[in-house]
Amino acid sequence: MTSRSGTTFRVASDLLLDRERDALAVGRGPWSASLRGSELDDIAFDGELVLRSIRFVVRDQDWKTLPVIVDAVDHTTSGLHLRGRVGDDGETVAWSLSVDLGASTLRVAVRAEVTAAFRRARIGLIVLQSPALAGTELVVGHPEGSTTTTRLPEHVAPHQPAIRIESLAWTGDRIATTARFSGDVFEMEDQRNWTDASFKTYSTPLSLPFPVALAVGDVVEQSVEVSCARVDAAEHADSPLATPLAVTVVPETELAAERQGLVPEPVEARIGALLGSVVPTISTSVSSDLDGGRAGGEISDPISGILVEIDPTNPDWPAILDRAVRQAGAGPLDLRLVLGTGEEAEPVLRRLRDAAVPVVRIGAFHRRTHLSEVTLLTALADVLRTLWAEGPTPHPELVGGTRAHFTELNRNHARLERWAGPVAFSITPFMHDRGGHQLVESLGMQAVVVADAVRIADGRPLHVGPVTLGARYNAVATTRASAGDSRDPELRAGFGAEHVPGATDDRQAAEALGAWVVGSVAALAVSGVESLSYFEATGPRGLVAADGTLTAAGRALGWIAELSGQQRVAVGIGGVSLGDGSPVTPAGVTAIAAVDGAGETVVILGNLGETPVRVILTGASEPHTVDLGAGAVARVVVSGPVSGS
Repeated sequence: MTSRSGTTFRVASDLLLDRERDALAVGRGPWSASLRGSELDDIAFDGELVLRSIRFVVRDQDWKTLPVIVDAVDHTTSGLHLRGRVGDDGETVAWSLSVDLGASTLRVAVRAEVTAAFRRARIGLIVLQSPALAGTELVVGHPEGSTTTTRLPEHVAPHQPAIRIESLAWTGDRIATTARFSGDVFEMEDQRNWTDASFKTYSTPLSLPFPVALAVGDVVEQSVEVSCARVDAAEHADSPLATPLAVTVVPETELAAERQGLVPEPVEARIGALLGSVVPTISTSVSSDLDGGRAGGEISDPISGILVEIDPTNPDWPAILDRAVRQAGAGPLDLRLVLGTGEEAEPVLRRLRDAAVPVVRIGAFHRRTHLSEVTLLTALADVLRTLWAEGPTPHPELVGGTRAHFTELNRNHARLERWAGPVAFSITPFMHDRGGHQLVESLGMQAVVVADAVRIADGRPLHVGPVTLGARYNAVATTRASAGDSRDPELRAGFGAEHVPGATDDRQAAEALGAWVVGSVAALAVSGVESLSYFEATGPRGLVAADGTLTAAGRALGWIAELSGQQRVAVGIGGVSLGDGSPVTPAGVTAIAAVDGAGETVVILGNLGETPVRVILTGASEPHTVDLGAGAVARVVVSGPVSGS
């Protein structure tokens, strides 16, 4: 059975975008796919997934993905023809896309005409391959006619696994696939760096200068042709399909309705042995919205402290720092400094020391590279030693790494080889794709990323966060963001993420985001990870909504934070061990468990699917039956000894 966007369950609807809820199932002969807006996803041949997606994308000069709007979907004798436009405010590009399904070949072609001049970082087709292909042999055809044989990387590749691509060929379980590209030179990147579940082949090599100015009337034409053959059958030439094998287009909701009468079998969850890791400390970030928590509620007590980023060149930094201190209450600050030199940190640190504010750690990142240059860390260490020599609070821990994605740590960790201290990086699952399927798929990729981060850290402690849905800032922008000039002690305009396009998402308050948080912690809470920081304290990106109510994510994180420092316990659900880097089962259930201070086992369960699940929990005492609705989270306390301990 072909999985849907990397999942074998239907994702809870409050995590999905409209285009995902309105998806169409497309089929012809051995081919099947899902059309979500303009994206052809989950492309399967003879029941085997061969490509995750083929998509038309437009990214502006700051790498922002512009919305691709579909105006019409027409059926043809061999597939589909789509027409639409691209743009935030008005039309920037008019496009058409054809999908043709043959006996063994699928062809997708796009024609895009610029209707309003703009500067682009990328425009054209992208092809996504499944991360399950990691380690698979890949034959890369080049424009000059030569080929290179390589393998899709097991570890997350810091740089392009393949360049100068004209064709790709690989073999899955039963199907041999070849993809041929035209209209530009293509190359590949490992999108697991950003917790996307894919290897992405895209047009226009990054080695070429960007952004590129496009004028009205400029036209981009590209195509991808995918040929498939069963490995146990002789190859045969592509030929027209018989008339009865017409193209079928059915709303996926209709297919789901056919299955709604089925009562799901109960899922067994078994508590296993103690694991070699503890639940990390859980924190959140200072609120960057206009209100800043003044009218909202308070975060859960077990959530330990507030993370705050300060750039001393921003005139508003004292007000931002004061807000963080107020929201932290008696808890400590996790201070992340964005600097040009170590000396720039002195007024910020002096203010905290003089006020006797507890600071648990201080990270230092260069404002241009977003990395902790060793010279910067050394200079900041000197400032810390001077200021905290006789300070009233403990000396903060100094942290290196990156304030950006794992990508930057993966590509630049050699620059930190002389740094022996802790290492940090952040996670933003919506870097490339804001779909709910991407959000859920990112959980498995978080497990992959943190495993590689532990390997890179090589014994140094890891601090992961902030973990946010959208980006807190644009790490790849080609235009400079404003440093702020209001000097407003109330921060009435907000700051930081409040003004970053895409940083705020309505799904922050979704009930199923609580289940997502459980899965994320289950993925990231491995040996070597000392702290995790999620979202903001209050507001539109917060654990507490603007009306003062605790969100599902806030509730789940509060439960998890109660277990900070406690030893984790393995949980197996439906035969899948969630302690082995697989944070979500094929049924969409996720869990994290630990032994609390009273010696009882606490299990926190989440259901990421739209179908209710009954979980029967065994292994420590009498069985517990837990009914989880769509997107629901539950906390279960199990008395008795842990099996295998």
